[in-house]
Amino acid sequence: MSSKYSDDLIDKVREANEIISVVSDYVQLKKVGNRFVGLCPFHTERTPSFSVSPDRQLFYCFGCHVGGNVFTFIMKMEGLTFPEAVRRLGQRAGIDVSTDAESPQERAARERRESIYRVNGLALAYYRQILMRAPYAQRARDYLKRRRIESDTQEKFKLGYAPASWDSLLSVLAKKGIQPALAYEAGLASRASGTTRYYDRFRNRLVFPIVNVYDRIVGFGGRALDDSMPKYLNSPESAVFSKRSNLYGINLASDSIRRSGKAVLVEGYMDVISAHQAGQTNVVATLGTALTTEQARVVLRYANQVVLCYDADTAGLDATVRGVNTTTALGLDVRVAVLPEGHDPDSFIGEHGGKAFQTSVDEAVVFTRYQLDRIVAETDWSDLDSRLRAVEKVVGVLAEVDSEIERAEYVRQLSGKLNVDSGALAMDIQKARMSARRTAERPGLGQGLRSVAHAIPSAPNEALEDPVWSSKAYLEVERALIRLATVSSQHRARIVEVIGHDGFKMPAHERLFCLLLDAGGDESVAPAELVDCVDAELKDYASSVMFGAKPWEAQDDALENALEAWQQFSIKHRLNEIDDEIKEADVSGDYERVRELQVEQKQLRRSLGSNVALY
Repeated sequence: MSSKYSDDLIDKVREANEIISVVSDYVQLKKVGNRFVGLCPFHTERTPSFSVSPDRQLFYCFGCHVGGNVFTFIMKMEGLTFPEAVRRLGQRAGIDVSTDAESPQERAARERRESIYRVNGLALAYYRQILMRAPYAQRARDYLKRRRIESDTQEKFKLGYAPASWDSLLSVLAKKGIQPALAYEAGLASRASGTTRYYDRFRNRLVFPIVNVYDRIVGFGGRALDDSMPKYLNSPESAVFSKRSNLYGINLASDSIRRSGKAVLVEGYMDVISAHQAGQTNVVATLGTALTTEQARVVLRYANQVVLCYDADTAGLDATVRGVNTTTALGLDVRVAVLPEGHDPDSFIGEHGGKAFQTSVDEAVVFTRYQLDRIVAETDWSDLDSRLRAVEKVVGVLAEVDSEIERAEYVRQLSGKLNVDSGALAMDIQKARMSARRTAERPGLGQGLRSVAHAIPSAPNEALEDPVWSSKAYLEVERALIRLATVSSQHRARIVEVIGHDGFKMPAHERLFCLLLDAGGDESVAPAELVDCVDAELKDYASSVMFGAKPWEAQDDALENALEAWQQFSIKHRLNEIDDEIKEADVSGDYERVRELQVEQKQLRRSLGSNVALY
């Protein structure tokens, strides 16, 4: 850990940010025993393997082997350095964190981001004021009136208007001391090719501010009110804005999404605004892109169900498929709300009302049903080739369904519509599943062994080739000794007394134990504090060690039992050595040495009678 922050300040920030509370801002957690589990935000999975321990103030994923404390989590989730994570969590807890630990580069980057946020805020105030008061914004006000967007809704979404002028915003910003180059960097200005002349990016457009989950303005979208193209224009990528990572309306919808357990995903700004005005406040939109993995992860912070409600045209249907492929890969429960042809959510709400839209969302079908219905609707039943193509598509869809009962029911329903034998259809589906399984399994041979190796930082050590030292049972004893060493300096001294400084055969365990010895003092070392002290290579593995505590470790004699188990393994190791030495002495004719080794062997085997079975 590289930081100029004092240990006391780091401890204060850590203690003020309970890890369950912090992680819950990003991941849905469910209490299981004395831990909380959820879907890992760092890799794709459908079955939860991500675990958070409130007792140890650590998280660990048993799937991708990523782990750490509250600082590590924020660093990985937000792409922050350690000093930035301390500042972020300090602000969250209301702790005054000095910026002295920043490097010049970090300070410059932070100040640049803050400058862009400030410019965005000034631009929002200007656009908003123009929409409400300027006579030449009447066209925009009339547009909103035709779209039946009420004044309260306009205020809620902070809608604005960018005048048709080439430099009205730049002129206002200049009076505030903002240079055109900074407005350009914020995405509010464009630059003429090959020159240093800047002009307003948004002109004669209704402006929609894009606000992130932290309620900060990261960018803008603009709808043209004339024939300008494109019809919708978004801010470009900047130091604070990535269209792949943001969702329009998430700042207003997050609480509703969390309460309802579902997020409704639409395509356009007006779809979101109309839905919220109609009372459907868990609606958000992508920003001119197909749903991305980053956006799906944002949703996953608040709910595990997504209802896709895109336009009922070909482009909307294709977007639905792309969206499902993204969301299902992350373990989200994906459903599709089907609107009448020719409608998008905004037009549907305008014609049929908010309750009808709510009904469409409530009646959303699972994606499999949606796909099958779409295949049937597109099939020409009078054409044999069309029917055969439909059967091929149905087989591909149903091969992805894991439930045998569900597959059987779909086969029963569709065999009649497709005019095919149900048994033949079921057989083709089974063949497709077997083929997919063989393809999936082929690169995964030996994955079980590799998963164990992946969790342990690599380091050359001949001891790990030994059948005793490399056994899983022995490694668990070493891991237990590391955990018990965090209890007190007395525990650490006792471990040194019994096994010595070089008693740990696993290099990672030896490094962890040395860190604990360096801690000094009589106090215990909190698991989260230990994880703070290790380097990046060891952080994930250290978290897995701290997470592996067994019930017996809470007993008063846990340390002595663990040390006795270590001694038993040491004896087994020596017995293996003796076997080899006896063979060598016998071959060389040194029978006196053979007798000495046999006596030692007998004594060691007798001592194994009190073997302590911990694992």
